[in-house]
Amino acid sequence: MPPTAVSAKELLAGLEARATALRSFRALADMHYVGPNEKLGIREVVVVERPDHLRIEMMSTFGIALQIATDGKTVYAFHRGDRIYYRGKATLENLARFTRLDLELRDIADLLVGLPPARPQADGASLSFDRTLGQWRVAAPLARGGALELWFDPDDLSLARAVETGSDGNVRYQASFAEYELAAGVSVPARVRFEVPDQGAKIELHYSKISVNPELSPSLFAFEAPPNTKIVDLDRLPAG
Repeated sequence: MPPTAVSAKELLAGLEARATALRSFRALADMHYVGPNEKLGIREVVVVERPDHLRIEMMSTFGIALQIATDGKTVYAFHRGDRIYYRGKATLENLARFTRLDLELRDIADLLVGLPPARPQADGASLSFDRTLGQWRVAAPLARGGALELWFDPDDLSLARAVETGSDGNVRYQASFAEYELAAGVSVPARVRFEVPDQGAKIELHYSKISVNPELSPSLFAFEAPPNTKIVDLDRLPAG
């Protein structure tokens, strides 16, 4: 038998409470990416201000190699080695040029901090105990279409896994979250892994030096072109 009795309503309420409490996030990350044509392992600084502000600084031996930021409307990027500054609308395609993920900005921001982007209501949610994984499983339809399956640790009721299926039956993403830490009274995972099966892309992050709800300057999410750089308009680039 499962170790404790819970309800789908209780599990979803706990998840929503964490989502409400988690406004901003900053951490150092060891990131590993595997895609159809490449593999990448790099250390980076990840800064998130939900719902749609993001900054990522990819590090090299000599400092910041690639700097990416978005304020939800515009995406900015600067490649220091090539001295190229990129700017364009924060569309899925423009973001994917740098994140390598075919996911909307708000979805990426939530997944980075250990949250499923769309969270269902308790009405219509079903609860079962997955004996293979030894975890509680909640399945529910989503307001935006499709369905979400969530697995929760039976001991501390933390979210362990999430799989969202679109209305077309395809998996939009699947994610796992582990090694939770308490920061500023909010529980956040130090290990985050998510993938987009249709794209063949997987990302795993191991966080350290986690800060929850720090005060973040708007200047973190937008920056001008440094001197003596080539400027590229992302919106004028061909698709792909």
